[in-house]
Amino acid sequence: MAAYTHLFFDLDHTLWDFERNSNETLADLYETYRLQQWGNFSVADFLNAFSEVNRQLWDLYNHNKIDQQTLRAQRFIRIWERLGAAGTPPPQLGEDYLAICPTKPHLLPHARETLDYLANRYRLHIITNGFDDIQQTKIRSAGIAHYFEALVTSQNSGHKKPHRAIFDYALAQTGAGTHDSAMIGDNLETDIGGAKVLGLDTIFYNPERIAHETEVTLEIHCLSELQRHL
Repeated sequence: MAAYTHLFFDLDHTLWDFERNSNETLADLYETYRLQQWGNFSVADFLNAFSEVNRQLWDLYNHNKIDQQTLRAQRFIRIWERLGAAGTPPPQLGEDYLAICPTKPHLLPHARETLDYLANRYRLHIITNGFDDIQQTKIRSAGIAHYFEALVTSQNSGHKKPHRAIFDYALAQTGAGTHDSAMIGDNLETDIGGAKVLGLDTIFYNPERIAHETEVTLEIHCLSELQRHL
């Protein structure tokens, strides 16, 4: 591995445990709103429908086919359609999800101890396609804001990963260079592909050991492995 000064992390699915935090929130909302009264679907059905619809909408957002407002407005409407639920979702459901989910504190395994290790050796930053208000709340709620010098989002940079402009913006904001920086993330297209366009070294976090043919600088299956390589 090269001698780095700066490490850039993705946030969701790389440090912040999106699946656990989101599923906890959705399960609570299912009970609070008694969603079973809208149709014969279980909490598991609700979680599965959210996962599928949310992934599709974020893919559209990342490829500039929808904007932030459309993503938020359409999410639960499309979930309702997928579930075949009666009527329309409760008006506050989407707002409550956005208010509650980012306050959940759960990180992926070994994230905190790895950040403790890295923070004494590198300058740490985040590059995320999430929105400013939501991502700020997530890192505060998880108790990791103090590790990072810069939080670069698609909103404050004006560009989304994998567009090289968000990485250019991140380097300019932090004073980092392509020769002394690496990008760590779980998404081969947005995190790894975008960083490679700029010439950054790439560390692919692949806990599910998904088969791929993408060339990366390093592949890890657990965040604790960073302590051996960096």
